[in-house]
Amino acid sequence: MDSSPTQSESSANFSTRRRNSKRRAALWFAAVFALLVLGVFIGSFFLDGTIRPRLEAKMNSSLKGYHVTLGSAHVQPIGLRLTLKNLTIAQHAHPAPPVAHIALIRFHLYWRELLSGHVAATVEIRRPVIHINRPQLTAEAKNRTPIRQRGWQDALQAVYPFKINRLSIRDGEVTYIDKTGAKPIHLENLEFVSDNIRNIREPNNVYPSTFRANLGVFGRGRLELDGRANFLMEPYPGIETNYEIKNVPLQEITPASRHVNLMITGGVLSSEGFVEYSPKVTAVQVRNAAIDSVDLTYVHTARTRSAEEQRVTRAGRTVEKVNNNPTVLVDVRQLEIRNSRVAYRDEAANPNFLLFISGANISITNLTNHGARGRSHVDLSGKFMDSGDTRLFGTFVAAGSGPEFAVNIAIINVDLTALNPLLRAQGKVEVAQGDLSVYSQIAVKNAAMSGYVKPIFSNLKVYGPEREKNKSFFHKAKEAVIGAAAHVFKNQKTQKVATQVSLNGTLTNPKTSTWEAFVEVVRNAFVKAILPGFDRQMTLVGGPPAKPPNG
Repeated sequence: MDSSPTQSESSANFSTRRRNSKRRAALWFAAVFALLVLGVFIGSFFLDGTIRPRLEAKMNSSLKGYHVTLGSAHVQPIGLRLTLKNLTIAQHAHPAPPVAHIALIRFHLYWRELLSGHVAATVEIRRPVIHINRPQLTAEAKNRTPIRQRGWQDALQAVYPFKINRLSIRDGEVTYIDKTGAKPIHLENLEFVSDNIRNIREPNNVYPSTFRANLGVFGRGRLELDGRANFLMEPYPGIETNYEIKNVPLQEITPASRHVNLMITGGVLSSEGFVEYSPKVTAVQVRNAAIDSVDLTYVHTARTRSAEEQRVTRAGRTVEKVNNNPTVLVDVRQLEIRNSRVAYRDEAANPNFLLFISGANISITNLTNHGARGRSHVDLSGKFMDSGDTRLFGTFVAAGSGPEFAVNIAIINVDLTALNPLLRAQGKVEVAQGDLSVYSQIAVKNAAMSGYVKPIFSNLKVYGPEREKNKSFFHKAKEAVIGAAAHVFKNQKTQKVATQVSLNGTLTNPKTSTWEAFVEVVRNAFVKAILPGFDRQMTLVGGPPAKPPNG
C-alpha cells in the first residue's frame, strides 16, 4: 500500500507551515517592538537629568521679572508626552515666598485634532498653588510691561513645541496675604477646562473656545463660570461668560477693603449674571445680587483725607468716561442689601462720631451707565442710630451729563442723645434728652437744586446741671441760650421745636457724579438744618419747597 501523502495533504501541510511561519514572524516582530518600546521607555529616564536643566534654562530665558525652578522633567517619546513636576515660580522683586508652585504639568498630543489633520497639544495642570502678598502685587502693578510681553507664552512654547488647544486645571488654590499677620484671602478647589484654544473648530465664531470653571471662595462660598473665549485676541484674550456666586462671606475681603477705608463685618453675597470682557467691549450684567447681614463702615481719618479725595476724583473721572460709552455696559437689574448696618465713622472730628442705620434694607433696581435705559430706583428702610424709623425712596439717573435725582426722606423720633458726639464735633454742644424727626424732599437736575429739609425737635433739654458742673461758664451760658432758642421756636400745641430749610440754588460742582452730589447735598442740608436749632448757624435759601408734613 502506498503511504506517501496525497497532493491535498501536502497542500494542507504547506499551508500550516506557512501560517506557523507568519505567526513566528509576527511574534518576533512584536517581541522586537516590545523590546524597543521598553528600551525607549527605560532610556527616557536616563534623559531626565539632561532635559530638566535645559527646559529650566529655556523658560528662564523667556521670562521677564520672574524665575523658574523645575524639580524634574520626564519625556515619553511614544505619544510625545512631557511631564514636569514641582515647578516653582519666584518674582525677582520679591522672591520670597514664591508666587506659584505647581505639582504637575503634563503635555501630550491632542489625538482628537490629530485625526482631523491638525497637530495640537493638550496640557493638564494639577495642584497649582498661587501665593501673592501685597508687596508682590504692588510690584506687579507698577510693571509697565504688558503681561503678554513678559514671556509666559514663549516659556510654554520653549517647553513643548506644539500649539496648545486644550487646557485643564485641577485642584488649584490662590492665596493673597495683605500684610504679615493678616488673615489670608483664600480661593480653593479650582477646576477649569477649556477646549479649542487655537480656534481649530468654529474659526468664524468671535468666541470659539469653550470653558467651564468652578472654585471655592473664602471657605464656604462658590463661584461657577460657563462661557466662551477667544484666547488669540490682541492685545489680550476676550471672554464672555455666565456666572453664579453662592454664599460668599464678605468679611474675608476686609484686609483688602481697608485700603479704601471700608470695614466689612459679616455678610454673605449671592449673585448671578453675565460678563463680557475683551479689547473691544466690556459688559457687566447683573441679573440679581443679594447681600445679607453685613456691617459696612466707611472710616474717614485725617491721615487718609488726601487719599480719600484723590479716590473720589479718580472715581468721578472713571464714571464720566464710561457713562453712555457704547463699548462699556454696566447693567444691574436688581441689588438688595438685607438686614444690614451701614455706617460712617469720622475719626478726623473732635470728638470722633459715628452715624449709622441699623436693620437696613436697601433695594436698587435698573442701575446702569446708559441714560437711554431709564431711571434707577432706590428704596431704603431701617433705624437711624438704632432708634429713628427711616425711609428713603426715589429715583436717579446714573448716566446723565450731570447729577440728577429726586428723593423723599423721613427719619422719625431719633434719640438725640445718640447724636451728642456729632453735636459736640459740629456745634460744640450736647443734649440731655430729646427726639428728632426729619422730613425732606430733595431734587437736583441740570445743576439746579430744589426742595426742603424740615427737622422737628421734641422733648428737648440742652442744659442739665448734674452733667454740666465740670463745664466752663461760657459753655454753660451757650447751652442756656440754645435752650432759650429752642423754647422760642416751640409749637405750644404740640410741644415741638420746628425749623425748615428751603433748598433752591445750584451745585458747586455741576460735573460731579450723582452719588457725590447726593451725599454733599444731604450732608450740607441736614447739618445746616439740625444744628441751627442749637447754635443758630444756618444758611437759608429762598424757593418754593414741597409742602412739608404738619408739625
